[in-house]
Amino acid sequence: MDEQMRKFIIIALLACFAMAGQGKKKIVVWEQPSTEVNTLIEGYFRPLLEITRVEFDEDETRVMIHIASRPENWVRISSQSYLRADGKKYALRSLDGLEADKETYLTDHGYVDAVFHFEPLPKDTKRFDFTEGDIKGAWELLGVEQASTRAGQLFPSNWRNTQTGDWEISFYDECAIYDCQFWNYKQKQQKDGKYTFVLENNGKEITVNVGNLKKVIRTIEIAGKKGNYDIINTPTLPDYPTKDTCTGFVDNGYQTDTVTLVGWLKDMPEWAWNKGREFNVEIWNIFNSDEQNTYSKMDSLGRFSIKIPVLNTSEAYIDWGRVTKATPLEPGKTYFLFKDFKTDQILWMGDDVRVQNEILAYGTHGFYVPTESEMDEETVMKFFEKVKEEKDSAMNKLQKVITEHPTVSDRYINYVKGDINTNEGRLLANAHFYIKNARLPMQILDYLSQQVWQQRIHPFTLFRDFKSFMSDYIEQFVSHRYREYLEDGRRYYYPYREQLFAPILRKYRDKMKITITDEELAIVSHYAKTHESIDEYAPIISRKDINKIIWEDEAPLLDLYYTLDIMDSIGCDQELRDIIITQELYFRNIKNYDTLTNCMIQFFEENVKMPAAKSFMKAHQERLLALQRGDLSNAASIKSAEDVANMTDGEKMLRKIIEPYKGKIILLDVWGTWCAPCKEALSHSQEEYERLKDYDIVYMYLANRSSDEAWKSVIKKYNVVGDNVVHYNLPKDQQQAIEHFIGVKAFPTYKLIDRDGNVLDVNADPRDLEALARLLEKM
Repeated sequence: MDEQMRKFIIIALLACFAMAGQGKKKIVVWEQPSTEVNTLIEGYFRPLLEITRVEFDEDETRVMIHIASRPENWVRISSQSYLRADGKKYALRSLDGLEADKETYLTDHGYVDAVFHFEPLPKDTKRFDFTEGDIKGAWELLGVEQASTRAGQLFPSNWRNTQTGDWEISFYDECAIYDCQFWNYKQKQQKDGKYTFVLENNGKEITVNVGNLKKVIRTIEIAGKKGNYDIINTPTLPDYPTKDTCTGFVDNGYQTDTVTLVGWLKDMPEWAWNKGREFNVEIWNIFNSDEQNTYSKMDSLGRFSIKIPVLNTSEAYIDWGRVTKATPLEPGKTYFLFKDFKTDQILWMGDDVRVQNEILAYGTHGFYVPTESEMDEETVMKFFEKVKEEKDSAMNKLQKVITEHPTVSDRYINYVKGDINTNEGRLLANAHFYIKNARLPMQILDYLSQQVWQQRIHPFTLFRDFKSFMSDYIEQFVSHRYREYLEDGRRYYYPYREQLFAPILRKYRDKMKITITDEELAIVSHYAKTHESIDEYAPIISRKDINKIIWEDEAPLLDLYYTLDIMDSIGCDQELRDIIITQELYFRNIKNYDTLTNCMIQFFEENVKMPAAKSFMKAHQERLLALQRGDLSNAASIKSAEDVANMTDGEKMLRKIIEPYKGKIILLDVWGTWCAPCKEALSHSQEEYERLKDYDIVYMYLANRSSDEAWKSVIKKYNVVGDNVVHYNLPKDQQQAIEHFIGVKAFPTYKLIDRDGNVLDVNADPRDLEALARLLEKM
């Protein structure tokens, strides 16, 4: 073949290749486009919608959307969905991954990746809207545009450091965000696509230089420090660039500390503002299990700053109903939380907030398995298997995250494993409430021991479900080892309680507080094991000094000795022992406004080592002692039980104590010092009195199962006094007789008594003051 022929063939081949290239039209692709507005139906667990990719083809436009929600939730996509660009609509043709107009539950993964096929948009489209159609409750993704286009707009924008992966600075028309603070623009300069700002915050000024806006990744210099940044287009922070192998969280020994949280709930819709003008964070206190709520006023833009008291690193519930996120907060740290209600973007800023951002991005894969109202042995084992299946599914989801996101941090992985284990433990241990005899099979307890108890993570405040699991878990061992249940399967007794007597008496003898011989101790011990030799046992145990020790001094601690024995047998370390003992004593006395007895104080001092637990108990004991020392401002409110001495009939007793107030309306409140909702209602008493002052009312309070000490302390605490206020703390039998007569089934119970002394069948709950006022108006 000569040279001329060779050239001809080469030219012909090149022409063929060129023609083939012309035949295949180029597809325009937008990777991870930006969305200006993301409107969704109001709800606690709204689905997360994220456009991950857009492909402009000749015959269609394909939009890929990642839809995520809680696994038990469903999503439904309307077949009426369309795109809108330059005033024109482009209809949905088909949908992959979901079936249009049908509820699809996200049970497998908690998310689905769907592909929407629309009529073709022009390839030179710069911006479009995605809407579910002209239907009620439709959601929209507005202002969808290419990431590079969005990066050319500085206002509004959030930027992350490409080296660390952290969100570091934002620019909004109202203010800038940097270093967990809001900054005002003192100076603004723009030249040749570059910006220079002087930012001011409380007298401090910094200079920020923003590089060429035409670049997706640009240089930003903040207070003299340069770095490379890219705009955050995703609803949560993208994957961090490098792996983080750090493990564990701050552990300060459960000392009281604070977390500073600054934030912005930006562009809140009306429904979000209607939930209140205060931002709320809820923390669980491990020593008393109380939910501790901290509030902060928001300004007109939705900005706030809040100091949150914490004991150690704690799981916090963040503004439930608007933000609705659970995340760990570490003591001594400052965080910034940003939620944009237009874009549905949510981000954390601060020192070491990687795990918080990863929880937002990947979730914690919690699961729930409902129990039946009554479970027999077969049913509870089926429940057990179902819980294990759901736990395996949650772990598989975590493994999927690890595979798909190889740089995910070890702290996130460990945290999610701990959360899944704790959730499993709570579900299984809590199931005893639905079983006759309230006992879990030992097979389940053995499983909990290996899978949850032995894998517990420090600090114990890290997961709020741990307290619920721990209490039920230890209670189950006490039940199996020491209790016998009556036929109803709920009430129980301790058949071998006498086994505690000999060790207790030996302890008092060693402290030289009683005189008792070894032979007598042996008799007490022998009777406890065999219930034999009652003639020898009875004289010893009925001695005045011994009887006082057993049935007065030590009686409140007898149940706690069982708990202590279980803690020793299942491997509680000193830290956990201290926490459990503190909890037990708090619930037995302090929570009910009873101070600790001398015997309790001695037990606490001998067994608890943790300084934080000691400080906690001391503060509450001193608070109650101060209440006891205080005088009631209106002693006339306190009535003597002598008014109904020797009476036993509930109706006659009630008639007797209301007799002086005939001709007036009486609001009867049956409550107890042990009842949290009762005390919450009492805390608003003065507000109640003020609102209803125009009505001729007597407020009568009957206390249930409350010591005089606690009863008066609560009255003083909440100032439940007045000229028209009456308090009774009747003996147990008399109180129960009155409760039986008026039909008390829950606490608090409110009854309205008319001017003739008739107990009315109406809803007289003062926790709805306006409704009560309308009722009184009719009377």
